[in-house]
Amino acid sequence: MRLLVFALIFFSVSCETARATPAFRKSYLVMLGDDETSMSMDELCDNLEGLKTTRTCLWRLRIKCKRRLQLSNGFSALLKEEEVKMLRHCVPNLHIEPDVEVTAANYWGLDRVNQRGLPLDSKFLSPDELDAALVHVYVLDTGIRKTHYEFRNIIVTAGVDMLADENDAPVIDDCDGHGTFVSSTVSSMTHRVAIHPVRVLDCHGNGELSALVAGLEWVAAHHQFGPAIVSLALGIRQGVWSQTLEKLVRRLIREREIFVVTASGNQQTDACNVAPGNVRETLTVAASDHRDHAYEYGNSGACVDLYAPGVNVLGACGGFTSCDSPSDFSYTFLSGTSMAVGHAVGAAARVLSRSPKMSATALKQHLIITATKDLIRGIPLPGTPNALLYLPPVNKQHQ
Repeated sequence: MRLLVFALIFFSVSCETARATPAFRKSYLVMLGDDETSMSMDELCDNLEGLKTTRTCLWRLRIKCKRRLQLSNGFSALLKEEEVKMLRHCVPNLHIEPDVEVTAANYWGLDRVNQRGLPLDSKFLSPDELDAALVHVYVLDTGIRKTHYEFRNIIVTAGVDMLADENDAPVIDDCDGHGTFVSSTVSSMTHRVAIHPVRVLDCHGNGELSALVAGLEWVAAHHQFGPAIVSLALGIRQGVWSQTLEKLVRRLIREREIFVVTASGNQQTDACNVAPGNVRETLTVAASDHRDHAYEYGNSGACVDLYAPGVNVLGACGGFTSCDSPSDFSYTFLSGTSMAVGHAVGAAARVLSRSPKMSATALKQHLIITATKDLIRGIPLPGTPNALLYLPPVNKQHQ
């Protein structure tokens, strides 16, 4: 179950000075007070840019207000410390505050997986090692909005559209948003990945088994070398079995050494009733929240291998099903075992990038053994492993 909470639009605020010396300037937000009537924000910017001000104490300023904040009646600019003092002195009731870094507080999953217990310590995963191997991640989903800001530091290939007939043009972007979201979680955890979108679900997150099987066949045929992971944040209808799908997933793991991560599902039932999460060789992931509670709609049971952050997670919005205004800078909050898959795939990619020769079986055991035990509360079904994804330092002896 995917819950849409709301969308955030991120944008960059840029500013400059006419005689820019960035090394000596810092970014500030400048706003006129409500009772400042002698000069409007536009007048202040125009006067400073054109040096038309009658206030002699402002003549030394050469500020260009490139980003004007209409609603706030202010602007942003790079200023020297003495320029800040001069502005405060010359313009009554002027409010100047330093620009600060803005972070997405709900990237809590990235904070959670690198520590054993709560509370969250606001420390995130360390940067990738420069000499780490590139990991190929095949995301079988609704596609990917490749131009989204979240993918600026990683490789996203053209991929393939399995829903297009021979005479149809393939869908380039993600019209649903689910695949973009899952992929953005992966990219936020590691940059040492090449993401290959394999579109097997339509603009409403639905698809046919034949397209999914074709997508897996495409992976088998096109992956040539290097460590690889398949992301399957999906499943067929509860209680419906497919020997074709299950056999193909097993062969990818056993014969091709391609690690496969699957979602336990969101039907409040036994994960063993949902394929391909029921395949023993896959890493089947359930979802937990920021308090280490099991996701209330998530499947559980013996087929689950571990839990990962998956409730109220922030990620890239690439389609109208995920948020109202998808764009290259839009974000949204979603919940579900699909979100947990994104974290597990990202974690697996980080391990593989440092230990590229690790087998799929060994990688699964590594993630299970290193998981934090006995912290998840509210697990519905007995026999569910109480283990939470954890990313300790990887010993290079695994290579």
